Amino acid sequence: MNRAFSRKKDKTWMHTPEALSKHFIPYNAKFLGSTEVEQPKGTEVVRDAVRKLKFARHIKKSEGQKIPKVELQISIYGVKILEPKTKEVQHNCQLHRISFCADDKTDKRIFTFICKDSESNKHLCYVFDSEKCVSIPDVLGWFVLFYKPGIVFLALVKCLKMNN
Repeated sequence: MNRAFSRKKDKTWMHTPEALSKHFIPYNAKFLGSTEVEQPKGTEVVRDAVRKLKFARHIKKSEGQKIPKVELQISIYGVKILEPKTKEVQHNCQLHRISFCADDKTDKRIFTFICKDSESNKHLCYVFDSEKCVSIPDVLGWFVLFYKPGIVFLALVKCLKMNN
């Protein structure tokens, strides 16, 4: 049997379909920042953005600055980036504007997504450092993959039930 179809059939989903379709999934992460990118997707694009923001992080660390912690709220509407204590929204990326999400292949703690800014119309790559990075691209990827205006995740819920 083909390995692509037989692998990880016993993998269980960490979030219920109800939580995915009716609420948001919160994650805590360190926000390395965002940077403009030329293309709306691609591993090379993400790799360059990560390299650039990691370099900026090292400079900030050497100057005694800490990397800001944020709360990510991933939902069917998009990704909100909040200050964790005050819950003030720093960025609000609508789901239909997110074109790509991935983890860093060399550092599994790094998670990224590319979103088209509604004001400037430029593509921005947002980069995060998180212990739970493995699950964040999965959750966001499912949302991006199955989001269609007017459809409330029927395909997502069906796929999640099949995987449980």
